[in-house]
Amino acid sequence: MKRLFLLCLVMLCTLSVYTVAHAQFNTGGETSIDVQLSPENPGPDQNVTVQLDSYSTDLNKAKISWAVNGKIQKNGTGLRTFSFTTGSASSKTVLGISIETVVGEIINKTYTIQPATVDLVWESESFVPPFYKGKALFSHQNKINFVAIPHIIGSNGQEIPAKNLIYKWTRNGTVLGDFSGYGKNTYTMIASVISRQLDVSVEVTSPDSSAVASNQTSVAPVDPIIVLYQRHPLYGIRFDQALGTNYTMDSSNEMSIVAMPFFFGITNLNNSPLSFVWKLNGGTIGNGSDDKSQTFRQQEGTSGTSRVDVAIENTEKILQSASSGLNINFVIPTNIRSNF
Repeated sequence: MKRLFLLCLVMLCTLSVYTVAHAQFNTGGETSIDVQLSPENPGPDQNVTVQLDSYSTDLNKAKISWAVNGKIQKNGTGLRTFSFTTGSASSKTVLGISIETVVGEIINKTYTIQPATVDLVWESESFVPPFYKGKALFSHQNKINFVAIPHIIGSNGQEIPAKNLIYKWTRNGTVLGDFSGYGKNTYTMIASVISRQLDVSVEVTSPDSSAVASNQTSVAPVDPIIVLYQRHPLYGIRFDQALGTNYTMDSSNEMSIVAMPFFFGITNLNNSPLSFVWKLNGGTIGNGSDDKSQTFRQQEGTSGTSRVDVAIENTEKILQSASSGLNINFVIPTNIRSNF
């Protein structure tokens, strides 16, 4: 019995010594280091900031060395951040990080950064008049197209065609799986009745995943508007000069006003679902809902001011409507005044 007790005691002591020795030499594998790049997907000739973080060791006490393309640029204790500039679009930057922790563990990390960019543009299928130099803006319930134009250089030194890249589209934080994938560099949608800002982003990856580019844009829907122009008997519609809130009749004693819609969800003004309603001093005038213009004449020997208003509605899209108006001042011509 005594011999059995001594044997158990020896085994217990042996087990305890083994456990202590094992804990002393086992580091549990490589310490976890989090490397963050800003921007995450840098473009050519762009400044990049790299930051190191770790919950496994105190990096403020670690010896850290930074190298770019094999040349040490910076080293010292607690150097957790480092900045460098990427090269041209056809170049690659090799970033080397060497970390010696306070317990003597050596950690080496290498990152190859290939600059890549992607342009993200959009166009809305909304109406603007001829010769308009601005952008057709996105209005409520309109169709909008997003196009990614990537600039990623392949291993042959040539830009990879857009159709040979992989795209991931995201809208308002949700990945659009049906619109993402190989060669899908466009995304098209029709805004719902519940109008909200669109935050759209795209991430483009090369086939071998060696280069990644991303971009994002925000598009807020606008209200359609009406701009009033004069239809001149010789020059036609004066698109070069919109009418203001007041207009004084000239010596011709007659003028034609054209109501031109902007950003409504149509592509052709003729045979469109737009309804026009004209009013003169509060009373409805005009012969039909498709009257885009009205002619006003001054009665002989009269003067004063008349109010002209026009409203346009899209009968197929309830959120698309607009109104505008102006005051027309009628004055007695000078040659008539002299007769009194």
